[in-house]
Amino acid sequence: MAIRQVAVDGPIVRLQAEMITESAPCPSCHTQSTKIHDRYVRRPADLPWRGHPVRLVVTVRRFRCVNSACDRATFAENCGPDLPRYARRTADAQVYLFQLACTSGGEVGARLAAGAGLPVSPDTLLRLLREAALPTNPTPHVLGVDDLALRRRQVYATIFVDLETGRVVDLVEGREAEMLAKWLTAHPGVEIMTRDRAEAYAEGARTGAPQAVQVADRFHLLQNASAALDGMLRGRRLSIEEQERSEPVAEVLDPLGTSDRGAPPTSTRPPSPTKRYQIERRAARVARWEHVKELAAAGAGFRQIAREVGISRKTVHRLLAAPEPPRNRVVNRRPGGLKSPTLQPYVSYLQDRWQAGCTNVSQLYREIAGQGYPGSRSLLAQAVQTWRGPPLPRAERRKVRRMTRRSSMRWLCLRPPEQLESDEQALLKQLLSQDGELAMGYELLQGFRRVIAKRDTAALEEWMITARASDLPTFVSLANGIEADRMAVNAALTLPWSNGPVEGQITRVKLIKRQGYGRAKVDLLRARVLAS
Repeated sequence: MAIRQVAVDGPIVRLQAEMITESAPCPSCHTQSTKIHDRYVRRPADLPWRGHPVRLVVTVRRFRCVNSACDRATFAENCGPDLPRYARRTADAQVYLFQLACTSGGEVGARLAAGAGLPVSPDTLLRLLREAALPTNPTPHVLGVDDLALRRRQVYATIFVDLETGRVVDLVEGREAEMLAKWLTAHPGVEIMTRDRAEAYAEGARTGAPQAVQVADRFHLLQNASAALDGMLRGRRLSIEEQERSEPVAEVLDPLGTSDRGAPPTSTRPPSPTKRYQIERRAARVARWEHVKELAAAGAGFRQIAREVGISRKTVHRLLAAPEPPRNRVVNRRPGGLKSPTLQPYVSYLQDRWQAGCTNVSQLYREIAGQGYPGSRSLLAQAVQTWRGPPLPRAERRKVRRMTRRSSMRWLCLRPPEQLESDEQALLKQLLSQDGELAMGYELLQGFRRVIAKRDTAALEEWMITARASDLPTFVSLANGIEADRMAVNAALTLPWSNGPVEGQITRVKLIKRQGYGRAKVDLLRARVLAS
C-alpha cells in the first residue's frame, strides 16, 4: 500500500492510498489475475496524529477471476494484515482501542480515545473485550483461592492466583464447592492450595484435587481467634471511666465554679414527648430481649426465634449473648455561643438558677418567659453555652475522641499488648482482674497469637487442650474448628505460603470493577483482569 496524497480537512487528516501490485490472487482458486473489473473506496480509521483523527482513503480494485472453473466471478484485492477485510479501523488502531478497554474500561476508555483523536463508543470497547482471545495460563503448582463480592450478598466470584508468579490465573462466578471442584478437575496439576477457613473451599479442594496440600491462611486464623474474644465482649456492658480527665479541665469547662452542673433541673413537670418516646423505646427493647430469652430457654432455635419475633438471626445471637437489655443510643448536641442585650435584664436570675443546678435550657426559658422575656429559646441556648466553657480546640477534640475509642473494652482487649500505652495497659489489667472469664479468654487469644508467630505445632496442640478445658463457648468452638481442619492448619504453620498475594489481587480487581461504572459483569471483568 502506498500513500499518494495527504490532505487536511478541518480537524481530520486524510491519507490517499492505493495498492501498488499489478495482480491479485483469487481467494477461492488462488489464480493470479490482472483484469480490473471495478474500483471502490474504503475509509478506515487509523491511529491519530497529535490529537487529530486520521482517515485512510484507500482505493481498492476489484479483479475478474480468469479461471473459468471458479465459482467466483470477481473479487476484491487483499489490503494485507494492516487492514483486514470489512474492518472499519486498521489493525494498529484496533490494538490501541483494545489496550484502552483493558486498562480503563468502556466509559473512561471512550473518553480517552475521543481525546486522543480516535472517537469510539463505550459499547465498541466492551465488544472488543468480549471478542478478544484471552491468554491461557498454565495450571500453577501453588494456587491461591479466595472469594470477592461483585455485589455484596448477591453476586460473588472466586479468584485463582499463581502464588509463584503472583499473576491471576482465572476468575469464575460463584464460591461454591462444586464450582471449585469442577475447576480443579479441569486444571490438573495443583500441588499446594492456600485458602481461607471457608468450608466450601475445603470441600471443593478435597473433591477436585485430593492430592493437593491445603494450607489455611494464617491471617484468617488470627481473625478467628480475635472473633472468639470479640464474641465474649459483646455480652458484656462494662463502663470504663476515663482517667485522663482532671480537675483543672473541669474548672475550665465550668467558669462559674458549679460543682453539680449536670444535676437535673428542679421541676415537677411531666416528661417531654422526646423523653416519653425514649422510655417507650426502652420498654420495647427490654420486652423483646426478655421474649428472646424466654424462647431460647424453651428450646427454640435461632431460625424459629427470628421468625416469631420478626428480627434477623444475627440480632437473635446478639440478644442472647447480652446479659442485660440493649441500651438506647444517646445523642449529645452542643449549640454555639452568643450574647444579646435582650437577655441583660435576666442575667442575674439565670446565674442564680444555673449555680443552683438548673442547666436545662427549656426550663430556664419557661421561667424567664413568665417574667416577660421576649426572645427565643435558641437565643437563650446560645447565651448559656458560654457558661458551659469554650469549645475545645480541634486537636483536643480529636484527642478526646481518640481517648474514648481507646478506652473501649474492645480496643484494649483486641489490640496487641505491645501497641498499648502504659496507662492503657494498667486500665486493661484492672478490667481483667474484675472478670475471670474475660481474663481467661484474653490469655487464650494472646497464646494463640504466639503459636502463629512461632509456628509451633506442638504448642498448638497444648493450646487446643487449654481452650477446650476453659469451657468458654467461643474458644471451644474455635478449637473444634481447628481440629476439623487440622491438616490445613498444620500446613499453615510449616509451609511459607499464604493468601496475602491473593488479597492484594482482590483489591486490584475491585478497583477494576469500580472503573466499569456498573458495566463489569463477570465475563468483562475476567477479560480485563486476564488481559492486563
